[in-house]
Amino acid sequence: MRLAVIADVHGNLAALEAVLQDAERRGAEEIWCAGDLVGYLPFPSEVVAELGRRGLPTVLGNYDDAVALRRIQCGCDFPDQRSFELGQISLTWTVQHLAEEARSFLMQLPREYRREIGGRRVLMVHGSPRRLNEYLWEDFPEEELARMLEEAECDLLLCGHTHLPYHRSLSVGERSWDVVNAGSAGKPKHGCPEATYALLEIPAERTKPLAVEFPLVSYDVEATASAVVAAGLPEEFARMIRTGR
Repeated sequence: MRLAVIADVHGNLAALEAVLQDAERRGAEEIWCAGDLVGYLPFPSEVVAELGRRGLPTVLGNYDDAVALRRIQCGCDFPDQRSFELGQISLTWTVQHLAEEARSFLMQLPREYRREIGGRRVLMVHGSPRRLNEYLWEDFPEEELARMLEEAECDLLLCGHTHLPYHRSLSVGERSWDVVNAGSAGKPKHGCPEATYALLEIPAERTKPLAVEFPLVSYDVEATASAVVAAGLPEEFARMIRTGR
């Protein structure tokens, strides 16, 4: 099965549309979304509407949760005071501008999505199987990660939240697992403005290895950056998508 996984769209409609088109062009049989549809960029309602229209399997992200429930913080780890302030501005703006229909859609999203594909127990979450906002970095301690995956009863974990794509395989004794982080379609942090997502080839037999790639997808970054400023959002958000940082 060829499966595309997107994550962390964060209100970037143009990037979402480009990624969906690219996944379809590459023959994705299904497209799943690992959460954080909204926040930071100026088209949250449109992003939610597009994903809702397509009926894609989608899980709740920490930002989706914060916006839908009008929380005072998004549950992110900010490296400095300015980043925290920008996060608060983003959260407040998104809560104020999100259509009620979109808010209702976010409120009904599940925290996890499970399927069995090719003998693999596949689990999709936003952060980790334990928490919406837990960061599973690529260097997350192997022993703790294996224990987490064992407790989650999955063989393949799909996630987002870090905005950095990776595929990691690990094994302990006779048990083995794969973790695939889809990176970010809308607000990447991989050092370039192109959107990205995960494209998986899941074999029909459990004994065969998983194949994963992370396509880079171009879109009209400048038009989205201009829309950020026109919406009254901080210039820093436009710079983030221009630089992929």
